[in-house]
Amino acid sequence: MSLSWTVPGSRPSTPSGLLAAGAAVCLLAGCAAASGGSGTAGPPSAAPDWRAATYRVTCDGIVPDGIPVTLTDGAAQVPADGSRPPFYDHYEVRWEADARGDVDGDGEPDTVVLLQCSPQPSNGIVEEVQVFTASGDRLGLLPSPRTLREGTPLPPLYDPAGLSVRDGDVVAAMRAYAPGDSHASGPSLPLTVRWHWDGQDFVRVP
Repeated sequence: MSLSWTVPGSRPSTPSGLLAAGAAVCLLAGCAAASGGSGTAGPPSAAPDWRAATYRVTCDGIVPDGIPVTLTDGAAQVPADGSRPPFYDHYEVRWEADARGDVDGDGEPDTVVLLQCSPQPSNGIVEEVQVFTASGDRLGLLPSPRTLREGTPLPPLYDPAGLSVRDGDVVAAMRAYAPGDSHASGPSLPLTVRWHWDGQDFVRVP
């Protein structure tokens, strides 16, 4: 399930006219840096609200081209194109968790976001994890949980409380399906998966 997103509260590009006006005001009033005075930093910008962001989801490949989803209080319902397979009516998307930490090694905190998508009508869910840089650009996606089935009929599910960034890696607590588990009972085997950013993709750390 692939995502792209729009950072809530992200800074729009500054028109050249505003830049010029700002420079003129600086010249007239005198800038602290130019005069040798100590400047006073403004208040830090608020962290984005990931429960109110706009994402583009594919529901783990169900919608290959992706659909834009704007969350409100961590959830959204998006109409599906009923004329195209797999002929769902709509998709229910919700935020499950996010974690912060430096993933790409630039010293700035990146953000890892876990989202869930449920095609309707159905009783199934799929999940995806997307990582964003401190500037709000998408760094990359974690590989689909389908790549972690390891012989089981269903992929493991994330434990939202176990998503973290440790020593530059994305660490995800999950639960995998044991031989006796079913879709109704859910997975029961604890599993921890660690992912490292190699500059192009996230690769699993043994």
